[in-house]
This record gives sequence, C-alpha cells and structure tokens, in this order.
Amino acid sequence: MKKLSLDAPATEQIEINGEIFDVNMSDIDIINKCADLSREYADLKKDDIESIKSAVNEIIGFIDKILGDGAVVKISNGKPVNTVTAYNWLMSIYKAVYEEQDKYIEYKYE
Repeated sequence: MKKLSLDAPATEQIEINGEIFDVNMSDIDIINKCADLSREYADLKKDDIESIKSAVNEIIGFIDKILGDGAVVKISNGKPVNTVTAYNWLMSIYKAVYEEQDKYIEYKYE
C-alpha cells in the first residue's frame, strides 16, 4: 500500500485594527463569493429596501464567516455598520487575501 504524508495548510491570519483574526475560508472561496455578491447586487436600487437589507446582512454574515463569529462587532467596536462600510470592509479583506496569494504565486513561480 502506498502511504502519503501531506502537509496540512496553516491557518492564515489577518490583522484588522490591531485585532488578529483567523481567515476561516480559502482564498478561492472568498474570491468566488465576492464575485457572486458583486453580480447579485450589481443593480441594487436605493429604493429597494428589501434588497438593501438582504445585501447588508449577507455581506456582514460573510465577513463573520471569513473571520469568525462576531468579527464585525469587534471591528466596529460594537457600533452599527452601514451598507457602504460593510461593503468597503469586505472589499478590503478580499484585496488583502488576493494580494497575499498573488505574492505567494510570484515568489513560488517566478
């Protein structure tokens, strides 16, 4: 029988406002979900309250899924987070994850 020993990936971490969070999703899952959210809410209208509520709840939920339950509350110091802020935070997290992976690929293959 052939035996393999594969390295388990280390948990990536990100520091936000002095707080260190584990990144609980793979970079590709984060990238795919961000692309899905962008497509889903591309035509969001300011008078479509239900869609806005859905968007902000999904974005906040996704940030908590990436960084762990309660991450949004920690980042905001318990203050309310509006739609634009939540979206900007998600895009900043997405960009940080993407850039980190990009640096790894550049180092590994160039």
